[in-house]
Amino acid sequence: MIAIYIHWPFCKSKCPYCDFNSHVAEKINYVDWQSAYLREIEYFSSYLHNKKIASIYFGGGTPTLMPPFIAGAIIEKLRSKASFTDDIEITLEGNPTSTEVAKLKDFKSFGVNRVSLGVQALNDSDLKFLGREHSASEAKKAVEKAAGVFSNYSFDLIYARPQQTIAAWQTELEEAMSFAANHISLYQLTIEKGTKFYTDYVQGKFAMPDDELAADFYQLTNDLQKNYLWKWV
Repeated sequence: MIAIYIHWPFCKSKCPYCDFNSHVAEKINYVDWQSAYLREIEYFSSYLHNKKIASIYFGGGTPTLMPPFIAGAIIEKLRSKASFTDDIEITLEGNPTSTEVAKLKDFKSFGVNRVSLGVQALNDSDLKFLGREHSASEAKKAVEKAAGVFSNYSFDLIYARPQQTIAAWQTELEEAMSFAANHISLYQLTIEKGTKFYTDYVQGKFAMPDDELAADFYQLTNDLQKNYLWKWV
């Protein structure tokens, strides 16, 4: 069995911590992008032959910004080149600012059966610091919308943020658990070269938790998960 990753590299804005291949573009030729994806799959036809696909993951960037017909065309092209497992998981990443219910339903109609939302924080001040365009309230509403369309959904949170306390993280994570399904993706904030955060950090515009405090964040996260049937990343 194999897993397929499809990258959609466009976002509405570039987050200051992000070092992924993501770009802000005023115009996107969706027809050309669809054709490029299908040609790429065709190129790998011989590899895909007789393979079973267990997972297709649309990452980014912000894949919920793509027209659903592109995801549908990709899924059908893969189906024509390989077989799908009965329980194949087809995931779409998205942001709280791009989770219109009608569009999510369109993605579902094309075969997507799981959505993963980039929430990142549940308080407005840290969301602003992280360059996110949504509020904590909007994030929770987006998760609720996703849950109304997909039985399988998840969301991301970033911890060990500047000035974040252990107590605040515990409160935030427990709140997240109260409306999560069976998966939360948790990431420690790291400062990557080439990002705006790297420049700001080097210039002393903010300080990161030291190694000992970062380890405490990690330990608390693991201690909390022992009381729940969560899958962590």
